[in-house]
Amino acid sequence: MTKRFVLVLLIAFTAPMVLPNVASAQTQNKFVFEIKNLKLSTADISDALNSVNNESKLQTETIVQAPAPIAGPAAPVVNSVAKKISYTLPPKITGDARVYMQEPEIRAYVCPKLGDKCNIFIAILKGENGTHECTRDNRGLNLNGSVDIGLAQINWKPGSPHSFENLQNCKYNLDVALSMYARRGFQPWYVYTQGSYKRHLAAVLANAKAVIAEAPAVQPENTPVNTAPEVAIAIPTPLPISN
Repeated sequence: MTKRFVLVLLIAFTAPMVLPNVASAQTQNKFVFEIKNLKLSTADISDALNSVNNESKLQTETIVQAPAPIAGPAAPVVNSVAKKISYTLPPKITGDARVYMQEPEIRAYVCPKLGDKCNIFIAILKGENGTHECTRDNRGLNLNGSVDIGLAQINWKPGSPHSFENLQNCKYNLDVALSMYARRGFQPWYVYTQGSYKRHLAAVLANAKAVIAEAPAVQPENTPVNTAPEVAIAIPTPLPISN
């Protein structure tokens, strides 16, 4: 009984591997006939079962030990909130300690250096600063921890070539802005690249006309000027007419 049970198990294990998926009826009948006439000893059956078990074990170990697929490069994780830099800033200038440079003064300082671009530059200053305050800074607003300072809101952070205090000086700040313009035009200023400076341009042009109208008339350089002192001309007294 045991031998017959083992033989049935052997057939169950080996039949799927031996028989093709599509086989003719004649081949199947021949295989059954050969199985019926097959005489197997206990040792043969044991060897066959061991062979089947070993093959099954080998397949299982191969699956378990197969190396995991190599993952591609991980997508970069974007942190929506940048980590702020920690450093000590000078005290905030408030009240009467604040320093201003009004538009006529700014115009007199930068227009000779900018020519026809002067009005755009002043409109950019209005858009960036808005108050003409030289000591103004936007500490705490930039996500990367930097600070925009002065009339032209020059960006400052530790290691910058210009000190925080120097950038609060009106003319120093404008000089830095002019050097930036010489290298890159108006591209460093967000209100220019965004186009919002145009909201201030009409007022700037109106102020420019008013400044020109109030300027004293200047005599042309080539006009000759009479610098000779006035000379008194003596008129002789007429002599009396004799008879």
